[in-house]
Amino acid sequence: MKKILTFIVNEDNKILLLHNNPLDPIHGGDIWYTVTGGVEEFDRTLEDAVKREVKEETNLEVIDTMYLNIIFKYLNRQGIECLEYVYISFIKDGSIILNEENIGYKWLDIGEFIKQVYWYYDKEELINILTEGINKELYYRKEVVR
Repeated sequence: MKKILTFIVNEDNKILLLHNNPLDPIHGGDIWYTVTGGVEEFDRTLEDAVKREVKEETNLEVIDTMYLNIIFKYLNRQGIECLEYVYISFIKDGSIILNEENIGYKWLDIGEFIKQVYWYYDKEELINILTEGINKELYYRKEVVR
């Protein structure tokens, strides 16, 4: 199953952190995370999936997006193999309207974002990935799969 994950950055270079709904049986977990979602048949590109998922989960419009050359490969809760392509998305400020998957949100600078985000991998590396991504540069020059 193809999926996307995107970090959302506003005009002040703050990163959006979402609070998952712990009561949602599919997306549950009392964690702070970022937008993720499945690629649908009608999504022409992964970038289309990113824009659609951001709109569905936050009501924000993506004005620019960049693939960060990272793919996470894992089994989901149902045992289905997932390939999750990682992006950074830039938005103009707008009104956030959350769907049922999330119960809260925060705009944070990189340091606070790193402290609070639920992340399986190296957070020091994530600081570098996000810092370069905000500057529209790539930390990984070649695609990596984890």
